[in-house]
Amino acid sequence: MDKLKAFRTADWEVQARMLTDQETVRAVEAWLGSAALADLRELGDGSHLAGGKKNLIVVPGVMGSVLQSTGEGGIWWMDMLRARHKLNALALAPNGLDDLHADACIEPCAIDISYAPMRVAIAQSGQFGGSVQFPYDWRKPLRASAERLRDLIHQVHSDYGESVHLVGHSMGGLMIRTTLMLYGNELWSKLGKIVFIATPHYGSTSIAGYLKNHLWGWEQLAVVGVFLSRETFRSLWGVVSLLPAPEQIYPGTRNNETHPCANFDLYDAGAYQLDLDAVATHNLQGALDAARRFHTDLFDWHNGLSPSQYGRMLQICGVGRKTLFRLDVKSGWSGSWKDTDKVTHRMPGDPHREGDGRVPLASAELEKIELRYIKGEHGSLQNLPVVVDDVLAWITERPLSLPDSPQGALSTYLSSGTRSSAPNLDGSAAFNLHDDEYDRYRDLPESRIGELVARLEAGELPGIDLVRIL
Repeated sequence: MDKLKAFRTADWEVQARMLTDQETVRAVEAWLGSAALADLRELGDGSHLAGGKKNLIVVPGVMGSVLQSTGEGGIWWMDMLRARHKLNALALAPNGLDDLHADACIEPCAIDISYAPMRVAIAQSGQFGGSVQFPYDWRKPLRASAERLRDLIHQVHSDYGESVHLVGHSMGGLMIRTTLMLYGNELWSKLGKIVFIATPHYGSTSIAGYLKNHLWGWEQLAVVGVFLSRETFRSLWGVVSLLPAPEQIYPGTRNNETHPCANFDLYDAGAYQLDLDAVATHNLQGALDAARRFHTDLFDWHNGLSPSQYGRMLQICGVGRKTLFRLDVKSGWSGSWKDTDKVTHRMPGDPHREGDGRVPLASAELEKIELRYIKGEHGSLQNLPVVVDDVLAWITERPLSLPDSPQGALSTYLSSGTRSSAPNLDGSAAFNLHDDEYDRYRDLPESRIGELVARLEAGELPGIDLVRIL
């Protein structure tokens, strides 16, 4: 079997052992680069993961689950080095549930390597012998994967005879909440504590930006957009469901206030002015209607929980990073992206103008649950030692150390643990843009994108697979 494919589709414990094979090491280095390989090796050989209870399930964010195709022979999100010309086989049919190409046969198989640092830290804590992964098909509505997560919770509870704890990063938190919404009556008695890390409970303006302007935000993401078409992106109902929640649900709109994330209707396909034909407009509207229902159902369910159920949940929110907060279309909009203003500046004390680089704070602050804050970037929060420490503290009912206000996170200096334990592995070393860099890649010239594509073709962009839309 291909060494890199075997590595990428294995769970971390197996991956750690595979790194003793030099052929695998060379393949991983070509894929991620030498710096990320060094991060991997620092995580150890996996020997410390043997034994102990694993009644903790880790649920990754969007693109955090590796997808493989038996029909196309190895489409993984993402294998830009070898399968970039096959990325459009990820497209879904207009119902949002089936592969558009019936012979693609795409299924989730593992959690992405960027979650290994957090999982190793959990295993090394002495409180768990490791964790159980839950890969899911993030392309599809989260309801489509909820039954599998329900079954896994039952299985882990049966295996260890103890309460099962759930930790979800980004979209993974929405995956957990969707499962509880659908199957909570049979699950709550088997669950312990639940932690959400950087979860966009009310969505992200970035998704609206991608629908309008396709993939942007980093040079490498723009390169992905060369191979993943706009039509394919629009077909991914799970991704579209990460749009900012509609008015009356998104925080700040419940008393008929103007939506803080856009000055146009995010749930009207025509409002995006994409110059689509009737069929494409109809298909996009189907995805938008499903996203609206998703947010509405989840909002109604959450408001019906009991105090004890709220009391089991913790959200860790990232702050201190420039974020796409709002899309403003200019007067006389012609449909061009250049006629759209991206509002990215932060405003102290305003949850609609504070964020983690991908998620506005207003979206992350889920009502009625415990909230803690950390200055950090969305894609690496799960690998910050101080975050992992508080995840474990919450689960074991010990005092939390993170500040309980955004102001505290922005003003308090934590002596250690605020840098990713593997910055080259989760992409934070390459993709964590500071405020003064954030807008640099708004409108990349075609010549620059062509340059980067040529470097990719020559194998000179290792680590590009670490880039994420959120």
